[in-house]
Amino acid sequence: MTTDIRGHQLSAEEARRQLEAGLEHYRSRTKQMFGALDDDDVHRQHHSIMSPLVWDLGHVGNFEELWLLRQLDGRPAHDARLDEMYNPFDNPRWTRGDLPLLDRSEALDYIDEVRGDALEIVRRSDLDPSNPLIRDGYVFRMVIQHEAQHQETILQALDLRDDLPPYSLAGDSSTTTTRTVDDTEQIAILGGPFLQGTDDTTEGYDNERPRHSVELETFAIDRFPVTNRRYAEFVEADGYARSELWTSDGWDWRSGLDVEAPQGWTRQVGGGWLLRRFGRVLDLDPAEPVQHVSFHEAEAFARFVGGRLPTEAEWEKAATWGPEATTPSVYPWGSAAPSPALANVGSLALGPSPVGAFPSGASAYGVEQLLGDVYEWTSSTFVGYPGFASFPYPEYSEVFFGDPEFRVLRGASWATSADVTRSTFRNWDYRIRRQIFAGIRLAWDAA
Repeated sequence: MTTDIRGHQLSAEEARRQLEAGLEHYRSRTKQMFGALDDDDVHRQHHSIMSPLVWDLGHVGNFEELWLLRQLDGRPAHDARLDEMYNPFDNPRWTRGDLPLLDRSEALDYIDEVRGDALEIVRRSDLDPSNPLIRDGYVFRMVIQHEAQHQETILQALDLRDDLPPYSLAGDSSTTTTRTVDDTEQIAILGGPFLQGTDDTTEGYDNERPRHSVELETFAIDRFPVTNRRYAEFVEADGYARSELWTSDGWDWRSGLDVEAPQGWTRQVGGGWLLRRFGRVLDLDPAEPVQHVSFHEAEAFARFVGGRLPTEAEWEKAATWGPEATTPSVYPWGSAAPSPALANVGSLALGPSPVGAFPSGASAYGVEQLLGDVYEWTSSTFVGYPGFASFPYPEYSEVFFGDPEFRVLRGASWATSADVTRSTFRNWDYRIRRQIFAGIRLAWDAA
């Protein structure tokens, strides 16, 4: 028998079918995403902080080859030059456009060839419980999540472009609850200990482990992510011109770029704002969570309203704990897998849903939309938990620990796949980055 992250027991045959279906689902989505783009979209490096999309395509195949064909099955390298070209540490993003990359057709042939061999390996795997790499299908789930995360990266690259033709994907839609809410409402979280992180070894990454006790003081946290309406008040109050609201690093960043609003906002003639999103110009929805803001912008907004960014421990307690809790939940709403009734994830809509849209997805404390819509900046630097052990490779997270330029983001965005969405997931990025689908949720010290 094998186990999944929600504690479900599966026979080996059921687990193999589930893993095969997961691999095929995300590969189908990758091809759908590329099918909506022309060769210039795919091959050209449109921004130095993002790869040419065709690099992501080849890298997905190379990662799968390394872990499933070679690590598990001992096969020789398909082509050693591909290892060099698609190694993200040897080739920083700003250099990838100069590499002799496989073109779209070649990359598709490569990932198809790798996938055919990978499915053969899945179908005959014994999911050996004595081998931590394959126990409960861990390495297969890692490959699934890796492809899903690159799909989100691809969407970030596309939404960064000013010149993108209108982009859409078949099946993009969302069903949400329309409800009038107070978007400034706060919820008090009583102090005391809680269990942070996870001991899950079926899907959780090494930086999410191990589970450990954390003591927190009483604090308050926004029930909802910060909306465009609230953030527009900061913009219209000349928040981007008031140096006293920014740290010295933040002010240097803001002055260097001369920004005056989040990525994608365009001021209308006569006042107000429009929003550029995936090649379309839309009216700015005041009820949507603000997105495409940097850590520095989030921190300046917090000062403007008299709050602060939560620590990642505070965020996780609000998401996984509750007044009567003795163990943390996998998701804010419990153990049910993410669905359109609970959260806006999986690119079902190419953007966030209005706040208040998912009352059924609230945590036990009543905090809403913690997963889906936007990642949320925290004040925490990215470090390992007490007792951290790198697995299965240090380059995923350990090599980034302690860098003061990074901050942790928690939650999930509308573009995060359901298989990556969980309350213990830790994202991280440079404080200056805005391409990530990141927003804000504020915290306050107890009065």
